[in-house]
Amino acid sequence: MEQDKKNSAQRSRALLYVGILLCILVVAMAIYTIASNYKNPSKAHNQTRIIENIDRYFESRRQDFTIFDVPRNLELNITDEVKIQMLPTPNFTRLDGDEFDGEFVEIKRVDEVINNDTNSTINNSKDLNSTLNLKANPSQKLVINSSENTKIKPKPTNKPKSNKPKLAIIIDDISTFYHAKKIKSLGLNITPSIFPISQNYPQTISVSREFKFYMIHLPLEAINYPYEEKNTLKVGDSIEKINKQIAKIRSDFPNAIYINNHTGSKFTSDYSSMKILFNSLKTYKMIFIDSYTTKESKAGILSKEFGNKYLKRDVFIDNSKDEKAIINQIRRAIKIAKISGQAIAIGHPYSQTFKALEVMKNELKNEVELVFVKDLYELYN
Repeated sequence: MEQDKKNSAQRSRALLYVGILLCILVVAMAIYTIASNYKNPSKAHNQTRIIENIDRYFESRRQDFTIFDVPRNLELNITDEVKIQMLPTPNFTRLDGDEFDGEFVEIKRVDEVINNDTNSTINNSKDLNSTLNLKANPSQKLVINSSENTKIKPKPTNKPKSNKPKLAIIIDDISTFYHAKKIKSLGLNITPSIFPISQNYPQTISVSREFKFYMIHLPLEAINYPYEEKNTLKVGDSIEKINKQIAKIRSDFPNAIYINNHTGSKFTSDYSSMKILFNSLKTYKMIFIDSYTTKESKAGILSKEFGNKYLKRDVFIDNSKDEKAIINQIRRAIKIAKISGQAIAIGHPYSQTFKALEVMKNELKNEVELVFVKDLYELYN
């Protein structure tokens, strides 16, 4: 009996010694770790940084809502009032007019189609480098149609691609295939402005088909111009006459959207006549670009009233038919574009003008981005 008690006491002491030894080892390891971190703080910092990076990664994945990563038919409550729903859709045309093959994102209200005006923005931060704009009140629901693993294949476009100043060069008075050939031979983004068809210009409908983009050069009454076109619209013309002429232009040139004035110092300075014209252009979905033949032009006022962006000519490059003078005017247009970010220059199909543009090709390409008028109107005004 005494022997058993003696053995039990020995085991207890052994366990006690083992426990004390373990405590000493734990304390020693703690002291070693603290000392190591003190001697090598970068190691501890790296460990902390790794943990922080992991936390930030999962936080960013939670916050970075990418519309193409969201499964279909998933509803997300952004606020108490706004709901976004992902649904499949076969095709889509972007709000700014770019077309895409395959499936894309369509944005519309439940009760009405969204206007192109923009107040709030949804960004796809990974696969979509462009922004889709929508006008939405917090109290209204939004429906976003999409599909999983959507691939965007944008069609080729001539829209501006750089941060250079933008310059649009319009060549007025285009009426023949020779004019079209000369413009195309330059290999530049030149905007042709084509006369409406008439007895003097019987080929213009066919000529317009030579261009992917063109404008209409509408004859308007001048204060003093002896070579007035027969179909010139004049101050005091009736609503019926103006509507009839714009309707014919729309029928003859179905792809035309933009119109600028041929002469027109008298007509464009008359508010009443210009308002009739703007109403007619609105009816037939056309937009007025001001050739700015007079400082009294009312086009700016009416553009604002009709909710249009106002674009006007900054420089006439060939008032003088001297090649050197035209080159100087082109350089002046480049300078204005650099100051303002954009500019519009207007020339005519003179041989000197084409020669000057040929001489200036490299300088134009180096100093500015040459764009079409539609690019300035849609993106940069």
